[in-house]
Amino acid sequence: MVDGTQRYPLMYNYSKNGFPDYSSFYTFNDDVIWENINLLIQCYLVLGEQRFLDPIHKGMNFYKISQDSCGAWGQQLNMKMETASARTYEPAAYLPGATSENAFLLMKFYELTGDKTFLEGVPKAISWLEKVALPTDKVEGHRTHPTFVDVKTNKAIYVHRKGSNVKYGKYYIDEDDKNLLSHYYGKGGVPLEKLKEEYNKMSQLSAEEVSKDSPLKPAQFKYEGTPQKYYNLNRFSFQFNVDEAKVKEIVSALDDQNRWLTTRAFISNPYIGDGKKTELTDAYSTTRVGDETDTSPFQNTTDQKYISTGNYIRNMKLLINYLKPEVQ
Repeated sequence: MVDGTQRYPLMYNYSKNGFPDYSSFYTFNDDVIWENINLLIQCYLVLGEQRFLDPIHKGMNFYKISQDSCGAWGQQLNMKMETASARTYEPAAYLPGATSENAFLLMKFYELTGDKTFLEGVPKAISWLEKVALPTDKVEGHRTHPTFVDVKTNKAIYVHRKGSNVKYGKYYIDEDDKNLLSHYYGKGGVPLEKLKEEYNKMSQLSAEEVSKDSPLKPAQFKYEGTPQKYYNLNRFSFQFNVDEAKVKEIVSALDDQNRWLTTRAFISNPYIGDGKKTELTDAYSTTRVGDETDTSPFQNTTDQKYISTGNYIRNMKLLINYLKPEVQ
């Protein structure tokens, strides 16, 4: 299917191979909804304008109304609020990973609002996650849950790939947990015990206690300058201290042109035209890339050095986190 970019205004002209256009679906994938809420909260903090509060609360309330009665969430929902598919390796299914993340966010919304109704969906999510956990003989290390769960049967389903290129290859779904995709694995870790502990702690706190430091509470600004401090808009939180030794290590890793170089970077084949091999081979079923016509990213195994965007972002996050106390 087409790329997973969400669009507004709503558009429906990107359907492909019989799959509907999912670019206008309600999407939890990569924290799309939460990041929009987070950005609006930052805007409210900096500008203090009341107009941000209504969309903030609407966004948080969507997590309540989008949870299925069984306690789970799908990764995306269509305009009828039905769990829907997206990319061809993302079936219409419930996701234990998304369910766990959304349950944690419900508790965060309780902290932001003091509204205890946000906690009501958490026990349902916990109960569902307990039911769909993999049997012991199917667990792989920290991977305790299937990535996808069938919405009708509540059974684990797995996505597989046949073929060697995007033109003639295809994804398909069954209940076999062998030969899983390497780029979108069929099993994942869910911090179920941590979720239970956090819920037990949150449910003991009163609305006043839990929301006393909420940025959404009206307060008079009593300091000099502007209310802006340092806001990390990334969906991942960095609540750790970076020591000076780590900073020196990162800085000393710069080369004479002030670049961080790395090997084993992810690269892709240059586009040379559509694939021509039509056989539905299993040769590439667990690889990141197919034949020479497949432009999917894969890890280079030589000692060639590259400038890696991912490596740059990781290093800069650490350096910024080290400086954060200085700029607040």
